[in-house]
Amino acid sequence: MEEEFDFNDFDSEELQYSVISHFNYLPGEVSSLEKIGVLQSFPENYVLVEAGSKTEYCYIVKSGRVVGYEKTQSGEERIYQFNEKDAVFLESDLLFDWVVPVAFKTAKPSELICIDKPALMKAIAENPKISMDLIYSLSVKFIAAKEQIRNMSFQNASWKVCNLMLSFAKQYGVPYDGKVLIKEKISQQVMSNLLGINRITAVRIIKELKDLELVEQVNGFYCIRDMRKLKQYQDGVSRK
Repeated sequence: MEEEFDFNDFDSEELQYSVISHFNYLPGEVSSLEKIGVLQSFPENYVLVEAGSKTEYCYIVKSGRVVGYEKTQSGEERIYQFNEKDAVFLESDLLFDWVVPVAFKTAKPSELICIDKPALMKAIAENPKISMDLIYSLSVKFIAAKEQIRNMSFQNASWKVCNLMLSFAKQYGVPYDGKVLIKEKISQQVMSNLLGINRITAVRIIKELKDLELVEQVNGFYCIRDMRKLKQYQDGVSRK
């Protein structure tokens, strides 16, 4: 029987906020927010709101995935974030009637709890717990965004790819033959989009990680051969 992999050694606040910045979710309780919305099902690639428009709802992901994205001038899709199960998104845009800077669409068939502004405002006025849940959600995103900006500004592409691999492992990793298998197929293009680097660079770095026997692929899934060695390698290439 495989031993359950223990991520405690990789539970630093830095990694935690890196995970949240790429895979948005609310690590606290969201049941109070869920009660004021309506559950709806959406097909894959359904656009919830276009960039430059205002949203009619904020959402909680119950299953599936929603991505925040925009199209570049070259026609490529720049993905900024995966909204995973229990992610709350578009709450500030809804509350303050802000124009949404990027579009949001489902990346797979999804069940979302849709909350309109009257229901949200009424709940805030009547239930302090709702207010605290929203403050918590926005605060976590703010700290995660600061961490992401800091890493994007000061770290090189190799460090970023390693960090994303560790984030993938924390979010989707399962024990596999003494290694960590990332049970989510993520293309190199999606990885480069998330990191803001070109695909050629991402391909080169992943090849280097494979040549160093830090990462391999199993049936199309990325597999980290040794989490500690990958983290040590990341620390070694930091800011070079």
